[in-house]
Amino acid sequence: MATTKDFNYGLEPHGLAQQITDYWISWNSARRVAVDRWKEVIQYIYATSTRETTNNKNEHSHSTHIPKLTQIADNLGANYASALFSSPNWFRWRGADQTAVNKKKRDAIEKYLETKHLNNQITVEMQKILNDWVMYGNCFAMVEYVVEGHIDPDTGEWVRGYEGPKVTRISPYDIVFNPTATSFEKTPKIIREVLTKGDLIRAVEERPELNFDLEMVEKLLERRNAIAQTDRSELDKHIQNKFDGFDTASDYFNSDFIELLHFYGDIYDNQSGEFIKNGVITVADQHTILRAETAKTYSGYPHIYHCGWRLRPDNLWAMGPLDNLVGMQYLIDHLENARADAFDQMLNPDEVHIGNVQEEVNGPQRRFIIDDATGSVQYLRPDTTVLNADLQIQYKEAQMEAYAGAPREAMGIRTPGEKTAFEIQQLLSAAGRLFQHKIEYFDENFLERILNAELEVARRNLNAVDIIEVMDDDFGVVEFLEITKEDITGAGKLVPVGSRHYARQALLAQQLRDFQQILSTDPNLSVHFPAKTRAKVWEELLGFDKFNLYQEFGGIVEQVEAQRLIRTASDMLSETPTNEELLQEQDQANGPPV
Repeated sequence: MATTKDFNYGLEPHGLAQQITDYWISWNSARRVAVDRWKEVIQYIYATSTRETTNNKNEHSHSTHIPKLTQIADNLGANYASALFSSPNWFRWRGADQTAVNKKKRDAIEKYLETKHLNNQITVEMQKILNDWVMYGNCFAMVEYVVEGHIDPDTGEWVRGYEGPKVTRISPYDIVFNPTATSFEKTPKIIREVLTKGDLIRAVEERPELNFDLEMVEKLLERRNAIAQTDRSELDKHIQNKFDGFDTASDYFNSDFIELLHFYGDIYDNQSGEFIKNGVITVADQHTILRAETAKTYSGYPHIYHCGWRLRPDNLWAMGPLDNLVGMQYLIDHLENARADAFDQMLNPDEVHIGNVQEEVNGPQRRFIIDDATGSVQYLRPDTTVLNADLQIQYKEAQMEAYAGAPREAMGIRTPGEKTAFEIQQLLSAAGRLFQHKIEYFDENFLERILNAELEVARRNLNAVDIIEVMDDDFGVVEFLEITKEDITGAGKLVPVGSRHYARQALLAQQLRDFQQILSTDPNLSVHFPAKTRAKVWEELLGFDKFNLYQEFGGIVEQVEAQRLIRTASDMLSETPTNEELLQEQDQANGPPV
């Protein structure tokens, strides 16, 4: 399974730092092929011409780039986000015992995270993560507790900012691990983080879970200042280590940046035989240990999560939806530029002069004078069938859409032919099956773990009362509630429901409508499907449960109330005299006419 790394340099600080650095270099080199593929995909996504792609050396005079990969990436990212976060309430709390399923507990947990997500703009971070999933085929995220704030320059008081769980995207370029392990959760991993000196001080203050040794942080800064004063040639001579993004060691140490390598995993020391389970070690400058401890999570594993798009057997680095479409992108660019070259040649074809031919040019007009009867001028025009490349390009683009798992019908592209409602629904279900499978996998194996990690770090770090903002659905007013650690502690888990509503809702709604028609034609069948139960299904299906629209026999109560009001109004009308009656009473009061 390869879930433990053997250390050969011992567990003293310098040995640990050297071993973690060696593993970073080794694992980073092992994924070189994958990184080269990522770079090629990114080139095609952001290219404005073929000169900016790997297809920059070709025989075409044109360099038009059709951004098909860009369009597929944008469509997939937008549709994934729409499906996963289709509703503001895209997750639910599911309690596991009697105390955890009550409404107060559920509301406290859900409203707490909803408020935190609103304040830290989680959907913006999740969109970046989804873009990684589409473009690289691998996305990574970390959950940690942050305490942000600043000093008021006028009063000198600490002004509290955001405090709570925070989801942070990890670039696929900044994380390495053993790719042959059977589980990303259990395999040792190293995250590279490059900070300025100021960022390091801020991280110490605002990210309490880092738990850096403050004394070592001070020594690190002092050491860097001393090294920066050293002659560059002497520095490069004695320090042979390479830092990503810097040509030499002197370039690195004379910059304002500090490289941190965060190691997470089990460690076995070959020298002493000591075994450290769930170790967490941070190395700065590939030399200084800023922390060395064990993970404080409930499971023992760090809150670092990975989701792959197309999983590989025996390799944790997954394949992206665009990786095997690069060749087709190359082809459609070739067809487009070849067609453009052929069209140019039709407009200005090559000429073959036979015999004695004189040419006169008068503006755009050319005249050929042939003195010899055997002379002639011929044009070399290309075969006009080359213009059919447009049809081939359209066909290849449709293939690329299908291969990427983009549901064409769901994106508004209707296939030819007349269809019944049932046929349309059937096509939608079949065409979107791959798409639905991907977002359900993302939900269950990535998003659900992140939600529960957010709740866990909040429980571990919330030591005081937190204030959350709640909108009252009945009165439409904003309320502020106090939340304690006990309020968000309970047996159960948070479950994302966005992807389940995306396809399941449309399918069940169509099936229920069809079933309603069957019940209306068969009274014997309808007696077995109570209207109350069907009403509850519709309420949940359409998301009306939060509005309390469903009330048992509420319609009958309303009808009774309406009839009562009608009778009351009728009685009032019957007691009110008409105009004729009023006139008769007036005549009687005035007496008989004289």
